[in-house]
Amino acid sequence: MKILISGATGFIGKNLSIALTEKHEIHVLGRSSSNISDFNHVFYFENNISELHDYLEKHQIAGIIHLASLFLSSHKNTDIENLIESNILLGTSLLEAAQNTSIRWFLNAGTFWQHYDFNSKNYNPVNLYAATKQAFIDLAKYYTETSDIKFVTLKICDTFGSGDTRLKIFNLWNKISETGETLVMSPGEQYIDMLYIDDVVDGFVRLVHLLNSDEKLEADYALYAETRYKLKELSVLYQNATGKKLNIQWGKREYRTREVMEPWKMGNRLPEWKAKVSMEDGILKTMGLCME
Repeated sequence: MKILISGATGFIGKNLSIALTEKHEIHVLGRSSSNISDFNHVFYFENNISELHDYLEKHQIAGIIHLASLFLSSHKNTDIENLIESNILLGTSLLEAAQNTSIRWFLNAGTFWQHYDFNSKNYNPVNLYAATKQAFIDLAKYYTETSDIKFVTLKICDTFGSGDTRLKIFNLWNKISETGETLVMSPGEQYIDMLYIDDVVDGFVRLVHLLNSDEKLEADYALYAETRYKLKELSVLYQNATGKKLNIQWGKREYRTREVMEPWKMGNRLPEWKAKVSMEDGILKTMGLCME
């Protein structure tokens, strides 16, 4: 099967592309500025929707996995245009191009941050980033009502893993453990839902399989960690697993506006999927300390 992936150069995209290449022919949506030399089939998208339509039809692409997005935990007024272009316009352009082609399904990456209230299914954005992710889903409703494309969103929490170059919490802690510098943090009482990259990839692969079946699917699914830890507890796990000391001043920084103290838990769990990598093993793999 032929699949087009947007955001294939991102952390999830790179790992997912490798996993899917074993059974599928992967095509990548890129920009002229993208570093996509590792991929054999690339379409350079510069808002040329008609050309993208022709590419999808020519290559008989069966499905689209839309991972590309701009994440900002908080925004400035100068960020609004980029957020809308990345998180709304790009996905809408993909759906517009997919009409009347061989595309049968569209797998969209969503976020837990679309739900500030952890105990409700209702949409309530944590920040403007989450609002733009929801806005795209709302726009997609038009395309699903006017075509046969199956549209499903897979909502995910935070991710980590080997090869992750983003300045995420474990990379940040690894840095201060080596330099000995002190890190000022919030009180650390917020719970964290975090998945190792292999489990996230397994979730996407599982949903691709379901999209190619005749099973009736929900509009969205969610991937949950087996265990959630408070940020303070996570720092203890990190130190115990790595043997590295962290100099953290807890409570010297205030929580962010609309800080998520407990991650969302009301999503539809993806059928026949379960996180396999424990937090301890994930930390060891991420830091290159695993003996396997």
